[in-house]
Amino acid sequence: MNLSTFRWINRRHLKVTAVLGMLLPLTVFAEHDHSRNSVIYGKPVTGINEFCGSPVFSLPLPSGLPPTLRATNLGQYNPGGVLPFPLSASNCSDDIIVTTTTDLDFLAAAGIPDVNPGLKNIPLRQNFVITGQDGSRSMVPSIRQVPGNALPPTTSNPNYQITLGKWLSAKGRIHIECKSNGKATLEASFKNLIPNGVYSMWGVWTTPPPGPPIVPVPLGGIPNALVPDRHGEASFYRELASCPLDVTQDGSTMMFITLAYHSDSDLNGANPELGAVPTTFTPSVGSPFTTTIVPGVATHDAMEFPINVEAFR
Repeated sequence: MNLSTFRWINRRHLKVTAVLGMLLPLTVFAEHDHSRNSVIYGKPVTGINEFCGSPVFSLPLPSGLPPTLRATNLGQYNPGGVLPFPLSASNCSDDIIVTTTTDLDFLAAAGIPDVNPGLKNIPLRQNFVITGQDGSRSMVPSIRQVPGNALPPTTSNPNYQITLGKWLSAKGRIHIECKSNGKATLEASFKNLIPNGVYSMWGVWTTPPPGPPIVPVPLGGIPNALVPDRHGEASFYRELASCPLDVTQDGSTMMFITLAYHSDSDLNGANPELGAVPTTFTPSVGSPFTTTIVPGVATHDAMEFPINVEAFR
């Protein structure tokens, strides 16, 4: 072996040693990173733990509350009546138009008064939106119904009626990675959502006494909103303070994750809706009225992801 050959072999040896030296810490780190990965698929729903009149999950609620606790958020449009038709297995068909509604049993159990009937039986695309500086709401026309002036405000296109078939065609997937330090990351992807719709993501918890039995919390903090593109596709990524799969130090358990649709195109920070605030509504036809807002007239659970619950279907 001549001197030049020896020098070439020695340089190659040094390069390989350097590369191995850089890779070794990464390899050791991977061996000590005890991350847990879970992939969870969403279930389209027509209410809180509800699908066309039936519960979706068995919830780990405190004694005194049924594990099948649920609340409908959608009704079937009744063009000839004041109230919508309730959703059930008999009318759970793709072609019906879905509307705002309330669940009287759920409201009674929660001690919440029902709303003015003027907030019910409204197709989701035609719902009241905030138009006044005092938070008052009215119905606004489609962008195709008015000239291209600054006023009045309009809804955006597409503006087709939302059918139950379109609602239930939504698909969602969540990837959760729980870190060895107790924290986690969450990445969600969606297809077939309502184009240009306003959605928000919530972790729904149950807490030990004296905490409330059901607590919706903005998933990964505020803001927890997403707006699908014109094809109905959207993504959502957040860092989490704890692993959703585990019980927290205070004994709280995340039961499921909710994707909520806001038919009023409004967000309320850390609250799904401002239910205690009397609000004035001005319909397109008829006199203004004042009432509160409850689940089903402004927000609607669109998809739920089971975390620490048992699914019935």
